[in-house]
Amino acid sequence: AALEMMSERGFSATGVDAICRQAGIVKTALYWHFGSKEGLLAAVLERVSHEWIDEIRKSADPTGAPLERLDHALAGIRHILETRPRHLRLLLSVLLERSETDPISRATLGRIFTQARDALQHGLEDTLGRSIPGLDEIADTMLALMQSAALRRLAEPEALDLDRLFTHIRRLALLMIDDAMRRAGVGPSGAL
Repeated sequence: AALEMMSERGFSATGVDAICRQAGIVKTALYWHFGSKEGLLAAVLERVSHEWIDEIRKSADPTGAPLERLDHALAGIRHILETRPRHLRLLLSVLLERSETDPISRATLGRIFTQARDALQHGLEDTLGRSIPGLDEIADTMLALMQSAALRRLAEPEALDLDRLFTHIRRLALLMIDDAMRRAGVGPSGAL
């Protein structure tokens, strides 16, 4: 109930009474388990983070040709965007609403984004069958594109063509991987 309501309304606009009514629990139970509304937010963020990071990790497939593995990873990212929009919406809304005033939320969000980047980076390493410098930057760029797509999907759900967007993300990923491999001196990513 808290995840759904906070992702729709934001943290500040979601009252404890409303959460308790939606969840069918008494307010004292919420405070007993979480201590405060902020404690509940921390638990919600942890849940979102585990689900989101697990989904990213599952999208890394170490079998098949490198290009097939990249396509599988991008399909996993798209799946998150399509099936878990409220997760991304919550992370972004908490970031915008609370990061300047709440160091705990800021630190939690920083940890979540770092874990997501690391999961994407490891997925890229699995795709390439090696680690090369710059994969962290490629993962950061892919995360930024995913966050931008989530924001755009909220603002203009009918205008966002995910097929077209992910065709461009794939092309950009290939160009970035090729550049990173050249800079690392391992040649072009001809295998991709």
